[in-house]
Amino acid sequence: MRRLAFILMAAMLLLGMGGCGSSPSKSDASKSAPDSKTEESGEEAHKQNHKIGVAVYDVLDDEVIAFREYLTSYIEKCFPEVKFHYSYAIRSKEDEMKFLEDACAEGVEGILSFITYDLPEEVKYCKSQGVYYVLASGSVTEEDYESVADDPYFLGVIGPGNEIEHEAGAEMAEYFIHEKQGKSYILFTGGASIGNEMHHARSVGALNVFEKEFGDLGQDVEALALTEEPVKLSLGDVKLTVFPGYTTRENVEKKAIEELENNSYDYALSMFSMYNIVDAFRKEGIKQGVIDCYSMTNKELFADGTLCYVAGKFSSTIGPAFAAMYNAVTGYGEEFREDGRAFQMTQGFWISKSKEEFNEQYALATGVYVNAYNYEDLCSVMKAYDEKASFEKLKALTEAYTREEAQERRRE
Repeated sequence: MRRLAFILMAAMLLLGMGGCGSSPSKSDASKSAPDSKTEESGEEAHKQNHKIGVAVYDVLDDEVIAFREYLTSYIEKCFPEVKFHYSYAIRSKEDEMKFLEDACAEGVEGILSFITYDLPEEVKYCKSQGVYYVLASGSVTEEDYESVADDPYFLGVIGPGNEIEHEAGAEMAEYFIHEKQGKSYILFTGGASIGNEMHHARSVGALNVFEKEFGDLGQDVEALALTEEPVKLSLGDVKLTVFPGYTTRENVEKKAIEELENNSYDYALSMFSMYNIVDAFRKEGIKQGVIDCYSMTNKELFADGTLCYVAGKFSSTIGPAFAAMYNAVTGYGEEFREDGRAFQMTQGFWISKSKEEFNEQYALATGVYVNAYNYEDLCSVMKAYDEKASFEKLKALTEAYTREEAQERRRE
């Protein structure tokens, strides 16, 4: 039933129907999009339409749904000259290149990407088509970044970066080891073994903590993070299983459920969302921590006790990436580079360790009318709307991602 709900929601979004279908109102605290006829700032921008491609890893993933709802229900209402062209599910380099080809054929001017399998090749193709590319929420290796940093069609990377990704995995492991004190853990590494740098860094962070707390793991931490097959470890009286792969893929899902049913685990530490097998967690009484997002599903899982820790992104966190892309497609891309190179901007996670803490942050994390990055925030860093917009302002806004900074922006 839960997966059916995801499919129905995805279908609604594909038809352009967000969770809040009405246009944001000026009377709201966040002050939504003005009427372009009555607003001098941005008037010229409204005269030309812009199509932007959005590359996602799985349209049924809650984080993707949250991002898409923000783009569809908020950004497109605030900036009616913008339309988005979405991928469905990108699960390989071949999938991503095919989407780039299709998107360019549809006439997109830029790509907001949430997944990369071969950044140099993807940027090279976009350049050949005169299309801009930004990694809107993610992490890449320094080697990949350097390979395209001087390409004018690569705008940059916005996301936690390897250090914060590593820290997120470490903090989650420390919480469960010290606060929950379980005797058996399963660590789901997701796409770490197939090039997902976010999952890789998170997994290394968590495994480093297990090694610090329990001694030699018997294998190199890096090798464990990149394992392609499940590995079972005995750490004194504590057991740890490292389990790779995306559970949205049928063969991995089946193996993961069998592992949970045939073995006793206290806690699951997940480097990505695992909603499709949550019933197995419930059935086996396994409590979960996850690095994911602020979604309705996670709200429900906190409420029923299945979930007890979230390090999450929030839907409007991608607002600054949209602003950066808008600057590029309206002719201001060169003004929003860092010393002439593609930018690297940092956005971390919000953390909740209880349903009360999660609920307190949920509204600001997911709101369409009042959210962490609203219309006024974005216009202030978009040159077509504000002649005083600058790279320095964009960077400052992007990196002011904490809940406290978002709350301060929303105070009148």
